[in-house]
Amino acid sequence: MVTIGFKPQRVRALGWVLVVFCSVLLGACGVTQSVGSGTAAMAEAVFYKKVKVLHLDLSARKTANTDALGVPLSTMVRVYQLRDMKAFAAAEYGALLSTDSHVLDADLLVQNDIYLRPGESYSLSVPLNKETQFVAVTAMFRNPDLTRDSWRVVLAKSELDPDLPRSLILLNQQLLLRDLKE
Repeated sequence: MVTIGFKPQRVRALGWVLVVFCSVLLGACGVTQSVGSGTAAMAEAVFYKKVKVLHLDLSARKTANTDALGVPLSTMVRVYQLRDMKAFAAAEYGALLSTDSHVLDADLLVQNDIYLRPGESYSLSVPLNKETQFVAVTAMFRNPDLTRDSWRVVLAKSELDPDLPRSLILLNQQLLLRDLKE
C-alpha cells in the first residue's frame, strides 16, 4: 500500500488558492450581470428618450372666445397632469370650471392655469411628474360646444415628445391639437 504524505503548508496554500478561485468565480458572475443590466439601461437611454418636461405651445386666435356681440374675450386654459383619465373624461364642463380639484382629486398630480387674451400665445414648459400618464387641457370658453367636447384635449404620455412642444390652438370656441409634423 502506498501512502501519500501531504505537507501542512501545501494543504493550507491549496486551500487558500481554492478559496480565492471560488471568490473570483462568484464575483465574475455578478460583474457579468451588472454589465448586462448596464447595457440594457444604456440601450434604453439611447433609443427611448424619456419625457421629463412638458412642453405645450398655446395660441389663442382673435375669435377664440367671443361674447354674444362678437367681442373677443380672454380664455382660461387649464393643464392637468393626471394618473388616470377616467374621472376627467366623465367630468362635465361646469364641474371642471368650478370644482376641478375636487372632481379630479384622486388622479390630479399637477395643475397649471393660464389666461390667454385674444391673439396671444404662450409656451408652457414645466417638469412632468413621474407618475403622469395623461396630460389633459381644457379651455374655459364662454359658450363651449358641449356636444362635441371641443373644449378639452387629452394626451397620453406616449404622445408627448421630449424635444418638441405639442401645439394647441384656441379658435371659434374650440381647442384644437396640431400634429407634431406641422
